[in-house]
Amino acid sequence: MTAWSDCNTKQVFGIAKCNFDQDIKPHRLSLDVGDSVVILKETTHWYYGYKQRYKDQRGIFPKSYIHLCDYTIVNGEYCMQRTDIVEEITKVLLEWGSILKQYFLVNHPDFHTIRSKMNDLNNNRALLISGNLPVDEMRKVKLLATSQIDTGNSLLGLDMVVRDESGDILDTTKTCTTELYEHHLNAVNRIIKANRPQSNQRTSRPLNKYSHNILLHVNAFVCKFQEDSDLLFTLFDGESHKPISENYVVKWSRTGIARDIDQFDNNRVLFTDLSKNDLSISKIYLVCYAIRVGGMEMKENDSKRVSITNTMLTAASKKNSQLSISSNGSFNNTEYIMRRPFGVACKEITPIINKPEDSKGNLDLPFIMCEKDNLDATLRKLIANKDIGKIDSKMAVTVEVLQGDIKQIKEDFPRLVHTNVPLARKMGFPEVILPGDVRNDLYLTLCSGEFARIAKTSEKNVEVTVCVCNELGQLVPGVMSIGAGHPPIDEYKSVVYYHDDKPKWQETFKIHVPIDEFKQCHLKFTFKHRSSNEQKDKSEKPFGLSYVKLMQDNGTTITQGLHNLAVYKIDHKKFDKTNANSYMELPATIIELQGTKPSITGLNLLPKDQCTICVNLCSTKLTQSVSLLGLLNWSAHKDTLEESLNALSNVPGEEVVKFLQDILDALFNILVDNDNPQKYDQLVFMSIIHLIETVSDLKYQHFLTVLDVYINQSFSATLAYGKLIDVLQKNIKEAIEPKEKSVDGVEIDERIEVKRLYKTTRYLHYVMKFVIRSRILFAAINGNSDCDDFANKLHELLEMFIKMIACPTDLLKSEGALLKNLHIIATDLMQVFDSVRLSIVIVNILKQFPPRRLTQSKMGCIKDFVDSKLFHLPECRAILLPVFCNHIKDRLESKEEVIECINIMNNILKLLYRTDIGYTHNDVRDMMLILLRTVIKTSHALDRENQLVGNLVAIMLGILQRMDAAHYEIFVKHLNNRFELQDFIIEILLVFEELVSPHQKPVFPRDWMDMIMHQNTVILGSLQHLTIVIIDHFFDPFEKQVWSNFFQCSIAFLIQSPLQLNDFNDNKRQVIFARYRDIRKDTAHEIRKMWFQLGEHKPKFVPQLVEPILEMSMIPEVELRKATIPIFFDMMQCEYYSSKLVHDSYGDTKRNNAHYKANFNEFETEMIEKLDILIGAGKGDAQYKELFAKILLEKCQAHNILNIEGTKFVNMVSKLMDRLLEYRWIIQDESKENRMACTFSLLQFYSEVNRKEMYIRYVYKLCDLHMEFDNYTEAAFTLKLHTELLLWDDTELSPLLRSHRHITCRTHRELKEALYYEIIDYFDKGKMWECAIDMCKVLSQQYENEIYDYLKLSELLKKMAQFFEKILKELRHTSEYFRVCFYGLGFPRFLQNKAYIYRGKEYERLSDFCTRILVQHPQAELMQTLEAPGEDITQTEGQFIQINKVEPITDEVFAKFNDKIISNEIVKYFASNNVQKFKFSRPYRESTGAEADDVRSLWLERTVLTTRFSLPGILRWFPVIDTRKFKISPIELAVETMKSTNKDIRDLIIAHKNDENIPINPLSMKINGIVDPAVMGGFSKYEDAFLTPDYLEEHPDHNDLVEELKELIASQIPLLEIAIALHKQKAPESLKLFHERLETCFGDMQANVESKYGKKTCDLKLERDSVIMRRNASFLPTMFDGNNRLSETSMGSSDSGLSKSTFSTRPQTSSIKSTFASFNFNPRPSLGHSPSTKSKTKDKTPAKRRSIKKLDRETLSLPVANSQWYTTPLTTITSTPERESNTSITSASNTSLCSKTSDPRVLTEELTSKRPLRSEKEKERRLSRPASIATPTASMKGFSTHETLSYSGAESSNRNSVDTTDSTSEEDLIPPPLPAKTRDSTDFTSLNYSIDWNPNTFSINSLSPMGIITTTKTSIINTSYEYVEAKNFVITDDKKRPPTPPPKPSRNSKHIP
Repeated sequence: MTAWSDCNTKQVFGIAKCNFDQDIKPHRLSLDVGDSVVILKETTHWYYGYKQRYKDQRGIFPKSYIHLCDYTIVNGEYCMQRTDIVEEITKVLLEWGSILKQYFLVNHPDFHTIRSKMNDLNNNRALLISGNLPVDEMRKVKLLATSQIDTGNSLLGLDMVVRDESGDILDTTKTCTTELYEHHLNAVNRIIKANRPQSNQRTSRPLNKYSHNILLHVNAFVCKFQEDSDLLFTLFDGESHKPISENYVVKWSRTGIARDIDQFDNNRVLFTDLSKNDLSISKIYLVCYAIRVGGMEMKENDSKRVSITNTMLTAASKKNSQLSISSNGSFNNTEYIMRRPFGVACKEITPIINKPEDSKGNLDLPFIMCEKDNLDATLRKLIANKDIGKIDSKMAVTVEVLQGDIKQIKEDFPRLVHTNVPLARKMGFPEVILPGDVRNDLYLTLCSGEFARIAKTSEKNVEVTVCVCNELGQLVPGVMSIGAGHPPIDEYKSVVYYHDDKPKWQETFKIHVPIDEFKQCHLKFTFKHRSSNEQKDKSEKPFGLSYVKLMQDNGTTITQGLHNLAVYKIDHKKFDKTNANSYMELPATIIELQGTKPSITGLNLLPKDQCTICVNLCSTKLTQSVSLLGLLNWSAHKDTLEESLNALSNVPGEEVVKFLQDILDALFNILVDNDNPQKYDQLVFMSIIHLIETVSDLKYQHFLTVLDVYINQSFSATLAYGKLIDVLQKNIKEAIEPKEKSVDGVEIDERIEVKRLYKTTRYLHYVMKFVIRSRILFAAINGNSDCDDFANKLHELLEMFIKMIACPTDLLKSEGALLKNLHIIATDLMQVFDSVRLSIVIVNILKQFPPRRLTQSKMGCIKDFVDSKLFHLPECRAILLPVFCNHIKDRLESKEEVIECINIMNNILKLLYRTDIGYTHNDVRDMMLILLRTVIKTSHALDRENQLVGNLVAIMLGILQRMDAAHYEIFVKHLNNRFELQDFIIEILLVFEELVSPHQKPVFPRDWMDMIMHQNTVILGSLQHLTIVIIDHFFDPFEKQVWSNFFQCSIAFLIQSPLQLNDFNDNKRQVIFARYRDIRKDTAHEIRKMWFQLGEHKPKFVPQLVEPILEMSMIPEVELRKATIPIFFDMMQCEYYSSKLVHDSYGDTKRNNAHYKANFNEFETEMIEKLDILIGAGKGDAQYKELFAKILLEKCQAHNILNIEGTKFVNMVSKLMDRLLEYRWIIQDESKENRMACTFSLLQFYSEVNRKEMYIRYVYKLCDLHMEFDNYTEAAFTLKLHTELLLWDDTELSPLLRSHRHITCRTHRELKEALYYEIIDYFDKGKMWECAIDMCKVLSQQYENEIYDYLKLSELLKKMAQFFEKILKELRHTSEYFRVCFYGLGFPRFLQNKAYIYRGKEYERLSDFCTRILVQHPQAELMQTLEAPGEDITQTEGQFIQINKVEPITDEVFAKFNDKIISNEIVKYFASNNVQKFKFSRPYRESTGAEADDVRSLWLERTVLTTRFSLPGILRWFPVIDTRKFKISPIELAVETMKSTNKDIRDLIIAHKNDENIPINPLSMKINGIVDPAVMGGFSKYEDAFLTPDYLEEHPDHNDLVEELKELIASQIPLLEIAIALHKQKAPESLKLFHERLETCFGDMQANVESKYGKKTCDLKLERDSVIMRRNASFLPTMFDGNNRLSETSMGSSDSGLSKSTFSTRPQTSSIKSTFASFNFNPRPSLGHSPSTKSKTKDKTPAKRRSIKKLDRETLSLPVANSQWYTTPLTTITSTPERESNTSITSASNTSLCSKTSDPRVLTEELTSKRPLRSEKEKERRLSRPASIATPTASMKGFSTHETLSYSGAESSNRNSVDTTDSTSEEDLIPPPLPAKTRDSTDFTSLNYSIDWNPNTFSINSLSPMGIITTTKTSIINTSYEYVEAKNFVITDDKKRPPTPPPKPSRNSKHIP
């Protein structure tokens, strides 16, 4: 058995490095790569433990799959032990990852940027974890990573991270406020810099701005080479035509590569020491001199190419230059070699220097060869670009500008500048001379020469050889250099110009002789003729000699500039070579000759010859100044001491800094030892000042360290301090004496004494350093016995400074200089002078200045003193700080030097935050008393846009941060009286409130989380101290304003967004908890404490504090809520027990209980109003509601008096919060219905609790919602709610009843009247003119009988007249109603498992309504049955919607229309408005064996629904409150159908009576459908089914119904008779044959009916052209009888089904090309198609399905005028779409369209596709007759369509039909027959019933032998209405159409069997 053992403590945490998935095996723990695991046990190969994310799941896993890690435990969690930066990157990547997903979903433009940064961070994290980087690389990667984090956070809007210089996160708890603010500013600048595109960010350190360098890389030289060459590169000044730098030498071979193996592919040089002035030269060139090394003439091209290796390595090639001279100076005479000019290349590089980033890649230098010109002339020609012709040759180089000194460049650019890259220095001193930079370089330029011909007939080919020789004439080897990149040489040989007696060489080379040998050395020049003949050349000897000494006789070096050297002829026969230095006896220069012609043995002067050289000395050790040498040797030349001292000022600075220490030693020796102090002390003193001034110059500022080192280490003049002090006092005294004036009284410009004093004070700090050092040395040697005398002497000197400042003489410059250096002097004086005395003197100096004098300098001086050592001493701070603070206060109050004051205060606060500077309590006290209020006022006075506000607030917080309770006590005592204290407390509370207010521009940006949280910590501490002050000083006597401000400020502080931790992500929340904790609890504790401290004053703050404390209590923190909610109960008690006699007080209620107010109405009102506001603003949640109710209910129930009222209040508020939370959640919903429902819910609530102001607010919110969606009718009904609260009188409006829409209305009558007119306007826009008339009637009553305003009355009556006219003349659509049931718990609570009746939009069909509802609820599924669902639907989390059309029930309304013939436009309003009951029906068959067309088995299940309110109303829907179901028997259905048919005929007759222009088509089709029922047999089916003895025997109780049915059949005959007569009058000639057919059929029918049921009469009769009523008896159908439950059934309503999904997913349309006018019998075949029916032709040929998508809008016109559209609902009964061949079975109907103009009339039919088979003979007979219209009436949207119903038989009944109104169709249908073949005969009797009339073509097609009429659903669109739906008729078109696609299931539909 395997033994498990405990793990080693170091091996309990690991990371899975591979997936492990073995769930099928027991006890295994599945792992994914990266999972953190905690190991509990181990065996040999297995671990046992759990994943850190899922601690409950434990199991075993292999050891090999786990990588063990070091760990730490944080908050009980195991964490991998990593560096801080790695941990930070990990958290950042997790935080960014979640945001990145959201960015991806919304296609955010920054997605790719953040993704790239995350990848970079991940890579850097891997580098940091790897541990493979050296320390410096780690530092770079860390800084790069932190930069990426900061820029990414900025881009994402996350909090900014504050870091120190090394990139570590700053510990804000150990940082003072002002320093933290500076760190934030630095972080902002760092992020801005990181976001700025930079081409080069290699260095992070500040560059040396005085040092510039140019890196040159020589890549190639493209030229035709014959011999090897030396390429000399230099930087060249184009203005002065002089080289700037040393040469860089490249030895280039004729093979095209470097000859030196060290330079192979490494031709680089760094030109250094370039100053800013050098780079500012207008034209700088890179010049290359090419010098050919070889014979006098170029060799011919060698056909045999020597290999590169041989060329490079031959001995000759090593000597192939003038550099080939050996180190000992000897020649290899076997070689015939000389240096000859080859050519010059140059290119201006000024553009590259100015914009280095613009120049990348190679730079081409054009190259031209020297023809007859020398190198310098060729360069001039190339620069001038004259006469150079075409340039074929060039040099390719790369140039790069680098900033910084050499050390810095080598660190930052190790790849470019490695150790062996040569340095070519500037031929002069750099801009800044460093003390350690020792140079002794002499740059010698061979300028030119003149050599006369002697024996030669032609010019010489002169070669000059230069060497350095010592005093013995011996060669000094290796001290010459032709340029960088090449080793030193012994001799320099010049270029040889062919036949040139006056050569101009202009060749520069460097001579570097050691300092100790420099004085003895000289330069020796020998001149030799080089023959073009090699043999002759070997015999040539030097013909001339010149020399020049490097050091002059006076001890100075050879002077700068040109020197013309004398040339001496060498007579080799006489010349004594053993005496090598004999020529040094001769004059060296032409000037020294002075006209003589000296000579010695072997050397004779050549008077016509000369050689010109130029000397440029760059030496830090040798001088060319005589004056300087005289001063240094003063003791030997005391007679010229004064001259030497005066001449020191003219010595160049370079010379001064070279010998700084020597000069200072000399000067102090003179000062101490001179014999004439009166004469020399002042001179020496001013010389010292000049010396300090020189060293302080920017160029030599680095030598200040040398000066400091000298003072501290080398200075030894112990007696100098006395003399220096004396001279100082003398200078000050002379300067402050009154000025001399000229004779005319005008002052002399500026005296010498004043100038001298200015110089003295300017460098006074160094003078004092000498004084102090001298005194310290003296005391060390002689003891400090006379220290008091010295202190007094120093004090006298300091007093002189005070006198100088007090002097009325204008010494501003000197005073400013003194202030500038005073802090340095004071710091140094601390060594020898008492610090306290010194501090007093400094204070006196500052006080001595007048208020407006040198304010800037004074503030600078104060700033410097704050940083000085003196200020670090507590005893000195006690003296200095109050003075400093008062100066700062004055400046702030005068708004001058504000920035400097801020910097000083910052530095003071930083210093006081330190722990190493002693006791600071008194310092904080001084700052508090002097500066705090001034800082607050200054920050408040500045605009928030000013950046200084942030600094000032940080300073204020810094002072408050350092204040403790004792400081507050001191501050309170310091204020003069209670009123000042009150002002201060109110002031600081307002400042705190503004700092945290969301309505003010924030002082600190929102992403400065650390600064804001630090601010909050400081404010909380201050509030805690202020509570004590307020309680102690403002409770008795009580000051309400102070307490009120405290509550307002503290609550605003508590509810500020930076403290709401619940709104932050986990990472930020953890950071805040770790650094600052949750300070909300402490704040709430203070507020609670202060509330209960109020005691008897509480009533003064109720209900004022209800809103702030309510908002505070809504913060989602449980403990905080528990602490604050009880305050509300205290408020309730407070108001309840307050006095009803004395406002805001308890009064005498303690003595007299009868004076109790005994209610808390104000509190309740305020609570309700503020709850509405706060919850609407997003505050609070369900948990708050529950906790609120729980706490207050407990307290109320435990209270004897408030038990009942309090409990009632709490329950009411809980109910309100429920609705408000629901409203807040829904109001952002896209579903307008949900938004309106929630608004209505709140409206009801406020009505119930009688809160008029809230009620009216939500009335207008609901009205605005309705107006947003153009629901004018509902908006009008909503506004009526406000009018019901108003009276018809002139009572002044209370604030609660005012309307923001009618601000000017002041009385009830004014507002009510204005609202009435607004409501009337809305009713007019909503076409509810009847309602508008009712409102007008109320207004007219007021105008006529109350206020007698007849003018308004007349206008109102005119408006009413217009409304009456609009009722009859304007077209308006009757809205349809839909039942919608919401099943499932996924809906909002107010919708869950509830049914609603919706009022549809104008012209909105069922399919459109379904789509709209589903769009509002995209997650919902549409149910396909009407069965009530079970719990599997109602209790699931899903969403299911059930929709079907319903019909309004208006029986009672129609009673008033009895005995009247009324226009349908009047009647139809009452048929669909002010309705509260609705119905729908579902057909079913009780007998399963009945035939499909057996009407005796067809039953209806009718459902009657009652809504809570009538529709239309203030909403477009209301909930169903009652549902009642009952059954309608087949005979009752037949009676209902007959009633409907008779009513349709009657309505048509009346319509034609009212409007003569109504087209006859609807009447024609209605009559035809009844008298000639070709398909369904008309009412004969009812006769066969019910009017038989057998039926009465089976149903004896139906006798009354049978009689009623007979009566209805008989009553139909007189109506048809009138209708046919009317038809005869109006039928055109084209319809005569058709009319005759109608009369024939009617005759047969009349005879048959009258014979069976007798003859009936009608209350209508036809007299000529009109129809009149014959009697007054009522003939309204019994369907209007309220007691008859069978009424108002419409069998053919095709829109009352559940949805359109059983027809098609898209509306089916057909084009109508003209409007209806007359019948045209078209013999052409016309096929009609329906998506649910099929027709069959005789030859079984299928008809093509046609596209029904398009609608010819141009051919449709529906004028509005006087059109009458009134219908009863048209119902379609369809089966549930379970099979492929679903069939729609609908009743046929036609349309009545009455209009004065030719409007489109739509006749629709939708019949069953199959009927019982008949004999062929009967088929033939029926084919000769017109198609029958089914008996049951039908109604369709927008049309009055009444036709007979067609029934289809089936085996079983179906109660779950989707379309559910009174129809008889079955679910299981026999497939329809194929379309019938049409005939071509024009005979009417054989017509296939394509009936067309123009201009609006109408067609009915009978396509099968059985006379089946196929139907389609058509939409007609015109300019007035969106669409008018027409169904169940066929519209044909001669054009062929594409086939119609099969129907698709509707979206989101779900079939429930």
